[in-house]
Amino acid sequence: LVVSDISWSSVDLLPNGQVNKCEYTEIRLSLIVDGGIQRSDEIYLYLGGFTSGECENGAGGNIDMGNILLWPRSEWEASWTEGSVENEYSDSYLLIQAQGRVSTALGYRHEIIIDSSNGIRPNCYIPVNSSSMQIAVLAANDTSSAQTRQVNRSDGVLASCYLTNVALTFRPAVPRATSTIDIAFKSSVVLEAGDQIILKLSGWTSGKADGIAGNNIPVLALQDGAVLTGNTSAYVTGSWYEGCCYQKNLPGFSNSTIIFQIRSGISITAGTLVELVVRNGQIRAQCGMPAPYSEQSIRILKAANIFTQLYNDSSPYNIPETVISSATIVGDGCNSLNFCNGHGTCDYCLNRCECYENYGAPYEAMYRQLSDWTCEEKSCPYGPAWGAMPKPNESPHGTIAECSNAGLCKRTTGKCSCFAGFEGSACERKSCPGNKADTGVCSGHGSCATITELATLSDALPLSSNLNRSYDFTAAEFPTNTWDAYRLTACVCDSSWPVGLDQGESDKSEWFGPDCSLRHCPSGDDPMTRRDETDCYNVSTSTLLGGSALGKNGSKCHIDCSNRGICDYETGICNCFNGFGGPACNKVNVLYLSTTQESSN
Repeated sequence: LVVSDISWSSVDLLPNGQVNKCEYTEIRLSLIVDGGIQRSDEIYLYLGGFTSGECENGAGGNIDMGNILLWPRSEWEASWTEGSVENEYSDSYLLIQAQGRVSTALGYRHEIIIDSSNGIRPNCYIPVNSSSMQIAVLAANDTSSAQTRQVNRSDGVLASCYLTNVALTFRPAVPRATSTIDIAFKSSVVLEAGDQIILKLSGWTSGKADGIAGNNIPVLALQDGAVLTGNTSAYVTGSWYEGCCYQKNLPGFSNSTIIFQIRSGISITAGTLVELVVRNGQIRAQCGMPAPYSEQSIRILKAANIFTQLYNDSSPYNIPETVISSATIVGDGCNSLNFCNGHGTCDYCLNRCECYENYGAPYEAMYRQLSDWTCEEKSCPYGPAWGAMPKPNESPHGTIAECSNAGLCKRTTGKCSCFAGFEGSACERKSCPGNKADTGVCSGHGSCATITELATLSDALPLSSNLNRSYDFTAAEFPTNTWDAYRLTACVCDSSWPVGLDQGESDKSEWFGPDCSLRHCPSGDDPMTRRDETDCYNVSTSTLLGGSALGKNGSKCHIDCSNRGICDYETGICNCFNGFGGPACNKVNVLYLSTTQESSN
């Protein structure tokens, strides 16, 4: 058996030839050996770029003969030999050995399936028909036959390669001070002369961090003793490209970049820890920054692509932009503010806390005077201040304050303790009078209503004949017109008879007074007059605006004690004059009146 006996070979990768990086892969080998296969013959299938490990620049292990799950098991056994990270796993291979039931027919097409459960997978990008896909057949009785050739056809892996162990360090990590910059990483591909390592350092400038941009630095001074053995400048050159632009109270300079380029004659093997250091005194942070900072990244641009249209991440030979997962915080990072006490996020640039709701959120901070927000204490609800120092060119009710300046904020609970006469979560509402422990609001004889509600109630006093009346504020959250619409309140007193201007309704309620603590006595017509005083038809009733409202046909005017007694408003009981009786004093004692008239004569 000689190499010319392999007339065809192919490698298919499943699922569907679209395998992702580091994905468990089913490998299907198809080959035709003109001279046939005999028992104990061996097939060496070199799978350049494949590993049994977890990728991430870490080597897997070998798999012993017979422990590879494959099909057909009665015809083949296999083992796996793991390649080296340094060689990008180009030396990984499967050794497949023919067993007793293998077909020995000349020119037979053998199909061998390596199951995905074996954990063999591609490390990263592999081109279609890769030169790293090699095959050799070793006849059991002919050692000279172990020559390799490229597989005729093989699937590829369309997945970019990667960086691991990426770490970015600044010394000192102080805003507006120049720093030594240390970037470390491992590459999954060999770095060769002309390759570029592109470090995006958003927020950094070669200027003085005073709002004026710095300049490009064609040749950066690099630190000795930084990479492999020797010094950084022996392996790479470095250039600084100033980004755009300064932004007040923000890191800015969003596309500032350091480009390191591998020197001629240098090759750094895959999986090697590379450390590149830029000397202090050249670049500085505009302001504080978190770690890691999402606007900082690193990528590799292969030399072959630098002067082509592939100067972007679309080329699979490049390593795309990688967010730096480990970095140094620049600045205090709200450490002095106890990291916002777990109730807010840190603005690293300004070193201040942006508190969560109820702990001093930005819109709450407008109404609460503190110099250093630590988000430790809760904020209380806020509303238009009942009392505040007037300001020029502002509406009289435009000041917003915690607890509406009518209560004290309990910082441990975030709840207002309102002063007497005020209520609501923000003490934004006046309490109705008559709020007693044993009776409740309005002395237990009424309900509390806002001005807006009072305007729409037909039984609220003073009565009104306007059926479309309303009192409401505009769309503004805190309007300065009708500012009291939901803030001032009054009692609407209860009554055992209907109140209003319509038929059968009375112009007065049974209970009355600001706190509904007084009670009208029974009403009746004065028996000593010809007119019915209880008839309120077309009788004028005073209104809220000082005008009048007329009672409708059948409406009633309430006449306490029929004008023939004194009403005790605490009890609602009449004290009738002599000669009159009944609950409403509208019953006449004719004998008493006759005797009184005779005596007077």
